[in-house]
Amino acid sequence: MTVSYSNINGIPMSPEMICEYLRRIGLDKEAAELPVVRGRELLAKLQQAHISTIPYENIDFLAGRRTYLEREILYEKIIRNHRGGVCSELNTLYNWLLESLGYDVVSYNSRIIAESDVYQSRGHRVMGVRTEGDIWLTDVGFNYEHHRIPLLLEEGLVQNDGECRYRLEKDEFWGWVMWQERPGYGWRRKLGFTEEPNIDLDYVQATFFAEAYPESRFNKMLKVSIHRDGVFHAIRSGEYLVEHHGIQEVIEKVGSKEHEKRLLRDVFGLDVRY
Repeated sequence: MTVSYSNINGIPMSPEMICEYLRRIGLDKEAAELPVVRGRELLAKLQQAHISTIPYENIDFLAGRRTYLEREILYEKIIRNHRGGVCSELNTLYNWLLESLGYDVVSYNSRIIAESDVYQSRGHRVMGVRTEGDIWLTDVGFNYEHHRIPLLLEEGLVQNDGECRYRLEKDEFWGWVMWQERPGYGWRRKLGFTEEPNIDLDYVQATFFAEAYPESRFNKMLKVSIHRDGVFHAIRSGEYLVEHHGIQEVIEKVGSKEHEKRLLRDVFGLDVRY
């Protein structure tokens, strides 16, 4: 029996909500032409538009506001109130859009592989979309330079998103390992995941851990990032930085709360109290 994970997660968006979402990420033409033709080309367009218009941000963590993964709450926050979110918020909402557009989507629960702490718990959502006979990995919730286009789930194939190169390898422990080659940095592991399907509820615990656990890396300092005109912009560790073709440049130190809020508004499109 074929299981529809979209039915487990909940009802799809209405056509009006889909149109509003598409307009939020700058796809006015697609919003005007519903129903759109599903396929790899649209999937790539959706991912690139998403990471260029909706930022990763952890402002609610710092403000002491609870983070919820209920779809309607995420829609109100991110689409109607023009906010961003952490990885689980962004990818849960994006997964809902893909399901609502009629894509065959399965969510995988991955481990981020960091040089300083290799073995992390699972918690980062990655979507596998089956279209045109293949599975394509898509992700709009990563707070570092990450693949800007969907990646074909095929072992050993080197794929280029115009900024970095990627390949996927199988591993006994990790399952699939995603490798990234940034210019000047060589090949490094990004994340590992297995292919058992997950639903929205499977990411609630990891989100609460990131929000509330005293040792969490996500609730200490502002983390925000977005892609603009091919350039990756971020605020991390009290610095505003950009990265392009592997060259990372600190533009300025963030000197005050007012300075921080100005950058959030002018660079990341966020006007929020915290």
